[in-house]
Amino acid sequence: MQFNSFVFLIFFATVFPLYCALNFRWQNRMLLAASYLFYYKAEPRFLFLMVLTTGIDFFIGLRIGDSEIETTRKRWMIASVVMNLFILGIFKYYDFFALSIAENFARVGMPLNPVLINVGVPAGISFYTFHEISYTVDVYRKHIKPARKFEDFAVFISFFPQLVAGPIGRASWQMPQFEKPRRMTWQGWCEGALLMLFGFFKKIAVADAMAPIAARVFKNPGGCSRSMLLIGLYCFTIQIYADFSGYTDVARGLARLMGFELIENFNQPYFASNITDFWRRWHISLSTWLRDYLYIPLGGNRRGKFNTYRNLFLTMFLGGLWHGASWKFAVWGSLHGIYLAVHKFMMRDNEAELKPRAAIAAGHEEGATPAYAAARGPLESKDTWLIRVIKTIVTFHLVALTWIFFSAETIGDAFTFLKGIFKQVKNVSARSGKMDSAELTTAAVAALVMIVVIDLPQFLKRDHCAMLKWPTPARGLVFATLFIWIVMMRGLENVPFIYFQF
Repeated sequence: MQFNSFVFLIFFATVFPLYCALNFRWQNRMLLAASYLFYYKAEPRFLFLMVLTTGIDFFIGLRIGDSEIETTRKRWMIASVVMNLFILGIFKYYDFFALSIAENFARVGMPLNPVLINVGVPAGISFYTFHEISYTVDVYRKHIKPARKFEDFAVFISFFPQLVAGPIGRASWQMPQFEKPRRMTWQGWCEGALLMLFGFFKKIAVADAMAPIAARVFKNPGGCSRSMLLIGLYCFTIQIYADFSGYTDVARGLARLMGFELIENFNQPYFASNITDFWRRWHISLSTWLRDYLYIPLGGNRRGKFNTYRNLFLTMFLGGLWHGASWKFAVWGSLHGIYLAVHKFMMRDNEAELKPRAAIAAGHEEGATPAYAAARGPLESKDTWLIRVIKTIVTFHLVALTWIFFSAETIGDAFTFLKGIFKQVKNVSARSGKMDSAELTTAAVAALVMIVVIDLPQFLKRDHCAMLKWPTPARGLVFATLFIWIVMMRGLENVPFIYFQF
């Protein structure tokens, strides 16, 4: 069930009034039923799997919380992590690694016939698996107490706005919101509606307009000129941001309408002036999850420079594989791991450059664990505005180059794409198609509106709902323009969100 579908509109139009009419305890029960229905419409075959792991982790959380013996607590926590990663690995990675091993054996004359599961990847399994791991680990670390009511825990795992494509829920942040009554306010409704408007504009007007241009180029990189490759790359770079941040805005808006606060997942990442700043702004729920549950347990930066660089690389390599069972995602993550390690090395004598001025999470001191949201202030820097602009442009292009591996169908296609950018291919114009100037202009104008009207004010004010403070005439004009634009660009066919596949 896609957020941008009429089916979802009917679904939410039914759920929301019922939610508002019920008391706290029945709200949770109704949300749980609605979330399971939402998931059933997306993945009917595997609803039982999510319910099963939810029940097991609820039981494990109680065992961890009720025990005072450290070894017992740790064993239960490890059991939960192993179970969740085993299930994720079987459904998402077993066939991939089995085929990769068979291919390597075949190259040396030792053919294998691996037994494959071949049942597909359950929708949202990467997200709700991380929800469950964060819960049991946070209970073990005593960041939260275990949930005593199954419905409270189950609705945290399956909460429909974030179930299929995040933001990745953090138990320490969200569980308390499900265990006590929420307060719905007019301000919250206005903020929720605004975030949804922004999200639908990003998805329908920007991402869906960029998608066909990027797709044509990435499907045939060897038959495109350098200029076409660059246009396709820029289009995908904007598309994936508008698509994923658009989904997040809608998810956060839906939750805000019901009195919940989801983790901020994007904070104008393409305005970042270095790669570390980029990962403080891009897919924040994943980057902080990887930091708190992988990078720090690996040793973080506590065991010398070499181990720090190794931990950064391993974290991003595994973060790349989290996106999908393909070596192209591993390459994408590895490149970001190398970027981060190099930047860490370059800034080793100026660590202040890496620290945000404000606390990472509202209500937590700087450096506190866990941290949930983006820094609310800019990184400390002595750079002039011109140097910062140059750094931002360089960072944007470094990130854009990695998207080639993310979007290309194969690693071979990605290298063909890179070759076409950096080495002019002769006689390619005869084989390449032509860009539709009207289509490209429409997409470019929509992207410019997104940057100037949505992203830039949010970046300058450090507030995603800053537009609510604008004068009424200006605010009304922008609202009407964005809404009409969405209606005009809305096609008959729903274009799936990119991150629904992960």
